[in-house]
Amino acid sequence: MEPFRLLHPDLVPQRRESLQHAASTLVQMGLDDTVLSASPVHQRLARVVLASSGVIEWTPGFRVQDGALDERFGVERVGGDRGGVFLSGVLIAYLDVLENAARMGTSIPEDSWRTLLWAPTALFDHVLRRPQVGMTVVTPGCGTETLPFERVRAGQRLYFALMQAARFAVSGVVRAQDDCPLVEDCVTLATACLRAASVALAFAVDVPGEVPPPVVETAEHRYLWQVLSEVRTAVPRARFEQFAAALRRLNDVYTSCPLLVAGG
Repeated sequence: MEPFRLLHPDLVPQRRESLQHAASTLVQMGLDDTVLSASPVHQRLARVVLASSGVIEWTPGFRVQDGALDERFGVERVGGDRGGVFLSGVLIAYLDVLENAARMGTSIPEDSWRTLLWAPTALFDHVLRRPQVGMTVVTPGCGTETLPFERVRAGQRLYFALMQAARFAVSGVVRAQDDCPLVEDCVTLATACLRAASVALAFAVDVPGEVPPPVVETAEHRYLWQVLSEVRTAVPRARFEQFAAALRRLNDVYTSCPLLVAGG
């Protein structure tokens, strides 16, 4: 099984400036969030290129506290080009979910699908300071293949990647200090990523007749709870309530699952 490369939690970028070069490079190559609305052939090619060491440089050998969870889902923790690894990981995870949904179908509602697909566009908009001009949402087809293992793996990997994106955004809130527009931009992105992460988990268990897999608590999830009071202080009340609701929704997914696994 090809490994899915993710940064070690301690290496998740904390400022959008640290992602701008990688994001600009991916845009120039046509490998940004727009690939998620491209043709299946283009998406398959994009995935191969994004996973190539010729495009993204990574350094292997990083481990997290509970390596068994990474091993279960084929995750390899790496360093190297942190911006490149971070953004390519998000896109690869999305491309895998889209491929699985096309082949297997999904019962995820269209509104939830839109919520899921909005996060990567919001991420690139934030990093590149692009105006928000909307997005094209391609709903999945009605595939009839049976790929439960691939479904669980794709959903969990996307969840991992989105939680790192949420951590990146919340770090921006904590570090923005008195820059009110940046604080609001960061917390809006964090909320979008958390909402999408809940859908990713729902996608992972969208397998009729199968026992739901364990829900994994990540280091990123614990970080968000640790800095919650700092976010509350920095963010306007209405925006904070939206963020907190998204975090509670994710927590509901945990507490509703009897197979909760604490992990790193």
